[in-house]
Amino acid sequence: MEAAHAPDQAAGLAQRFEDHLISSRLLPQGTSVTLALSGGLDSVVLLHLLMQIEEERDFRLSAAHFDHRMREGSESDARWVVALCESLGVPLEIGRSSRVPRSEADARELRYRFLLAARERLSAEYLATAHQADDQAETVLFRLLRGTGVRGLAGIPARRDPCIARPLLPFWREELAAYAERQRLRFLADPTNADIRYSRNRIRHLLIPALEADEGPGLRRQLYRLSQLARRASVVIEGATERAAQRLILESTEARVVVARKQMLAYDTNACAHLLRHLVARVGPRPGRAGTLSALEFIRKCSSGRRIELTGGVELRREFDRFIIERGEAYSGSGGILQLPDIVAGQEVVIIGGHSWRVSWGTEPVAFAPADAQVASFARGELEGPLSVRGWRPGDRIRMPGGTRKLKKLFGDRKVGLSQRARTPLLVDRAGVLWVVGVARSARAVPRRDEPRLTLRIWRDG
Repeated sequence: MEAAHAPDQAAGLAQRFEDHLISSRLLPQGTSVTLALSGGLDSVVLLHLLMQIEEERDFRLSAAHFDHRMREGSESDARWVVALCESLGVPLEIGRSSRVPRSEADARELRYRFLLAARERLSAEYLATAHQADDQAETVLFRLLRGTGVRGLAGIPARRDPCIARPLLPFWREELAAYAERQRLRFLADPTNADIRYSRNRIRHLLIPALEADEGPGLRRQLYRLSQLARRASVVIEGATERAAQRLILESTEARVVVARKQMLAYDTNACAHLLRHLVARVGPRPGRAGTLSALEFIRKCSSGRRIELTGGVELRREFDRFIIERGEAYSGSGGILQLPDIVAGQEVVIIGGHSWRVSWGTEPVAFAPADAQVASFARGELEGPLSVRGWRPGDRIRMPGGTRKLKKLFGDRKVGLSQRARTPLLVDRAGVLWVVGVARSARAVPRRDEPRLTLRIWRDG
C-alpha cells in the first residue's frame, strides 16, 4: 500500500487504517496482539486505532513497555503508560533494562528481546510496533549512507518473522499528529528523539530538512517509494536466485547443502557471489562482503579435501567437483537447553555437544559437587530472566571488563578449538551470556559482599 500523501487525509485515518489491515492481512480477524507501547505519539495513535476496531475485528489487545534507562527520569514514562493502560483496561507488561545501552543498536536489541518475551507471557500471536512512513524514509537514507544493497534499500518490512507486524508503515507522522489532535489524545514527548548525538536523529532533524530545502519537499516520499521499488526488486531477484540455486544443488538438508562446483563457477563473479550468499543462508547466517569474496576465492582455487570456516560456524569444503556448505559442529551440536526455574535450588542434567553436564544451582552454597566442578556466583538483582544453560550459538556475545566480545573471537583468543566449543556450556539470561564454563565469566552481575546471589556448579556427568 502506498503511503498517504496529503496530511488532510488524517480525517479519514481510522477508516484507511482498517482498510489497510484488511487488504494487507497483517493482523487477521480474531487474533491477539501485543502493542509495543512507548507512550509516544505513534504508539498511542496505534493503540487508539486498534481499540476503535477491537470489537469489530475480534482483537484481543495487550501492551508492553520497555524502559531503556537512556535518560534520567525515564521511569516516569513507565508510570504514565501504566496509568494509561489501567484507564483503558489493556493488559500491560513493563520491563526495564539492567544497564544503560551502549548504542542505538544495543538499545534496539534489548528492547526487542523484552518485547518478544512479553508477547509470549501475554499469550499474544503478534507483536505490533508503531513504525510509520517517516521511519521508513529515514531508514532507507540511513542504509543508503552506509552503502547497502537492494535488500537494505527495501527498508523496514511490514511483517517480520516470526510474529512482528507494523500496521502504521503506510502513514506519515504529520497525519498521525493531526489524528491525535483531532481525537485529543495525550502522549509523551521523549527528549532523546531530539538528541543529535544519535545518527538517526541527525538524519531526521538535520540531513533530511537540509536536503529538502535544496532539492524540494518530496524527499521523504521519494525515499519511501524507493523502499517499495527495492522490495519488489528483492522479491524478483530472490525468486530468480532460488530457481538458479535449485539447478546447482545436488543434495540438501536443513544443515547441509551439496553444490555442483563447475556449474556454479560458470556464472560471472557477481552472480556467483549472490548465489553463494543465498546457498549459505539455507544453513546459517549470510557472510558479509569480505567473507563472500574469500569463500569464492576458496571455491575457485582450493584443492579437494580442504575446508574453511564462514560466519557463524558454517563450514565450506571442497570434495572433487562439488563443494559442501555445512553447519560446523560448533553450530549444530549445541544440544539441549536447560531452563532454570525462578531463583530456587535445583539440580538437572543437560546434553551439550553430545556430552552430559550436571548443573546445580541455588541461592545458598550448593551442598554437593565434585572437586572438579566449575563454580560461579551472580548478583540476583542484576539477572534478567529467564536463565538457561545451553550450547554456543552464532552471534553470542559476553561483556568483559573492556567491553562486549563475540564468543567466536573469545574462543579464538583462548585457543578453544571448534570441537571443544561445541560442548562448552553457557549460562545465559535475556541480556546475553553470563558464563562460558571453563573459559570466561561476564563482568555483568558480579555480586558484592552480602548481596543476594545465585551460585551455580557445573561438572561432567559420567
